[in-house]
Amino acid sequence: MDQLPKLRWRARRGMREMDRLFDHYLDHHYADAPAEEKAMFSALLEMQDPELFDLLLLKAPPQSPEQEALIRKINPHLS
Repeated sequence: MDQLPKLRWRARRGMREMDRLFDHYLDHHYADAPAEEKAMFSALLEMQDPELFDLLLLKAPPQSPEQEALIRKINPHLS
């Protein structure tokens, strides 16, 4: 069963910036991501919007180097 439509729905936040970042990740990276990264992405979607937005901008510290790598894939505009 294809999880992408369900994930795309869960990723909808009503905040244009986050929606664009998640759409880009789902369109360009999710299909080829390893299972651990997919699980980490799903866990991100459980976060509340303010905390998630801070994390996507690296205003909040990532929990691990792997999470930071995923954040940088989701938001390629980070320096």
